[in-house]
Amino acid sequence: MNKNRKLPPGVVNFVFGLGPRVGQTLITHPNVNVISFTGSTMTGYHIKKATAGLSVKLSLEMGGKNAAIIFDDVVLSKLLPVLIRSCFSNSGQICLCTSRLYVQRGIYDEFLAKFIPEVKKLKVGDPFNDTTNMGPVVSKEHKNKIEKYFEIAKQDGNEIITAGEMDTNIKATNKGYYVMPTVILNVDDKSKLMTEEIFGPVVCIVPFDTEDEAIERANSTQYGLCGCIWTENLGRAHRVAAQMECGTVWTNCWALRDLRMPFGGVKDSGIGREGYPYSEEVFTEYKAVCMNLA
Repeated sequence: MNKNRKLPPGVVNFVFGLGPRVGQTLITHPNVNVISFTGSTMTGYHIKKATAGLSVKLSLEMGGKNAAIIFDDVVLSKLLPVLIRSCFSNSGQICLCTSRLYVQRGIYDEFLAKFIPEVKKLKVGDPFNDTTNMGPVVSKEHKNKIEKYFEIAKQDGNEIITAGEMDTNIKATNKGYYVMPTVILNVDDKSKLMTEEIFGPVVCIVPFDTEDEAIERANSTQYGLCGCIWTENLGRAHRVAAQMECGTVWTNCWALRDLRMPFGGVKDSGIGREGYPYSEEVFTEYKAVCMNLA
């Protein structure tokens, strides 16, 4: 490959600005006929509404409230390192993060006894520091939004466990907007903590008894981006995966992706799929050409 090779001018353009001005202008511009968006569900539906009267094709990858179902036959030592990443990577600011953990009752107490100490080991601080496990959230406004959910948890009488180690230098300089890794227990499935995308280092953990119960509760939100199943039973994994209402299901892993696989969500998590060849329908137009050769 020629390393000096460049894309022709105009193939890729960056336009910076706020959504109400720049974004709105872009999505309604008459020369724009395809929109691929990744972001919040609210903004995705705004785009859908704003372009309803236009001949625009949409691919929307929106929010998630992803569930992990953890059955009692798992080996916790294998599970925990991956689960810590799936809950707290990038301070939970990844649409694929697992923010709802359903743990089978037979191992619920043991799971908490091993999971929470691992959370406490997370070092929170400067993301440029090699020893840091978790950096700041994106803004002061977002930090305030996340902390409002803590108020909801307190009002509902949920158990809140704040963990992790804060970098003393960051704490002293008050540089950046940090939210410590947080585990919330005893949460009702109808609580906003379980139904709304917090998009931060916050995970709700609740017990379940049966396979059918776990599936029903995992599917009980408006979102359907991805989900995880943790079990040593392959038959169970196939049964549960087939019934989970989401675009991607990972079994005994997380964020394992091949760009040739379809990626996207269902329900309020999106429209369309990314990944070749599944995105072809959005970014190309099929044409039928008929010729009479008689």
